[in-house]
Amino acid sequence: MNAFEEGVRLEGERLVLRPFGLDDAPALIEAIRAGEDYLPPNFPDVLEAEPIAWFLREGVHKVQRFGLGVHLAAADRETDALVGTIGLFRVNWTHLTCEVGYGMRPSARGRGHATEALSLISDWALGTCGLFRIELRAMVTNPASIRVAEKAGYVREGVARGGERDAEGVSRDMVVFSRIATDPPLVGAPARRSGGASGKLVADDQEGRHR
Repeated sequence: MNAFEEGVRLEGERLVLRPFGLDDAPALIEAIRAGEDYLPPNFPDVLEAEPIAWFLREGVHKVQRFGLGVHLAAADRETDALVGTIGLFRVNWTHLTCEVGYGMRPSARGRGHATEALSLISDWALGTCGLFRIELRAMVTNPASIRVAEKAGYVREGVARGGERDAEGVSRDMVVFSRIATDPPLVGAPARRSGGASGKLVADDQEGRHR
């Protein structure tokens, strides 16, 4: 089963979640040069034109083609400027589960963009895609990301002691959250515009990377 086969475009009040493309190369290059920390670990981290072009044209879309997940650009609704990235991974179609991860550019943090992006992709995954459970993990030392999860309707389940290792090889405790398809609608959730989707899918403060 692959519910991510067709193009994805999710529209909110201020953001659009869409596939990455070659037009995102300048923003990606800028992020690499500045050492911004919002990109997923499998994104390019060196300034080489051909690998970056290949990644934006093909590499970033491979997990979606195989039904293993999806990487989406979070872009400003008016300008299409790259605000961040969000995606689903560890998708299990047998159990209808996945995890979610995101990162917002430093210049875009503290504005509620992470909450809007997380709400959009979660509603889509649990609705159109037919998944039943989404899990989100955040470091216990990251109160901003914990607030984002709560604002997006995620329920705190507990703490996974030493649940993940950071870049320095230290095992960190992670707060585990989830949303499931039968959860009641979130009151006051960011509005979703019409024309949402076509197809079937270690952080710092101020809504940075969700870990």
